[in-house]
Amino acid sequence: MSKEQISENEEIVERAMISSAGSLREDEERIKVSGSASISSGMVDKFVKISGSGKINGNFQCNGIRSSGSLKCLGSLVSNGISKSSGSFSIDGNLSSKDYVRSSGSFSINGNLSTQGFVRSSGSFRVGENLKGDSDAKFGGSAKIGGEITILGLLKSSGSLKVERGVQAENGFLTSGSAYVGGNLLSQERVDMKGSAKINGDVTANDLFTGFRRWWRNIRIGRKFKYPYKIHGNVFAKNFVELNNTLVEGDVKGKNVKIGRRSQVTGKIYFAETIKIHRRAKISVEPTQITENDLSL
Repeated sequence: MSKEQISENEEIVERAMISSAGSLREDEERIKVSGSASISSGMVDKFVKISGSGKINGNFQCNGIRSSGSLKCLGSLVSNGISKSSGSFSIDGNLSSKDYVRSSGSFSINGNLSTQGFVRSSGSFRVGENLKGDSDAKFGGSAKIGGEITILGLLKSSGSLKVERGVQAENGFLTSGSAYVGGNLLSQERVDMKGSAKINGDVTANDLFTGFRRWWRNIRIGRKFKYPYKIHGNVFAKNFVELNNTLVEGDVKGKNVKIGRRSQVTGKIYFAETIKIHRRAKISVEPTQITENDLSL
């Protein structure tokens, strides 16, 4: 990890120097650079817009940053506004953004990413350590997180998502591509996984759905994978659980439980109100009915 990393709360007070082989324009609120730009470590109390090739030679703080082209930061970046990039954007340290983070190209951070706004990516997105946000995170391309994701909003992925540790997405977890979570998956709302998914830990949600509601769509996926959805821990849903083409190696517990076709549960099944087991599903023991008071972790 770079020695130039700074923490989220550490401030930079030295004025940064900005030079450009192209044009550089500055007013009371903004600095616009086009061409080849070089920025020293330090801070500027303005919004910075870079068009072309840019290099930040250390820790940098500004009132927002927008890059179109190629930008590399050799330290950590603190943005007191938005952080937006289209092209190649890389940071050796951490990124702390008080507003949203949006990327439409190649986005890479070796350290942590924290933001008080949303996260959007439609290209290649990589965070070496943890991602923490106060709103939604949506990925339309490939996303890889080396640590864990903790957000207060909705996590949605329509491409390839890989999280080496756990995921906590308070407002839901929706995937329609491939998903991998190396630890536990926790949400206070709906977890809905389509495409393929592997969860190495427990899954906790208000409602949990895996696979498609229409059985013939699951068959198409099942031709490639025996179990497109694998949960190696326990499943707990306060309300509804529906599993299709899914392997659960732990227990399943929910208010209303449906084990769909071509699914297997190797642990125990607990339900409070309704239970439905497809004739082509495999279970190890007969389901056990419990009271709603017993419906807890």
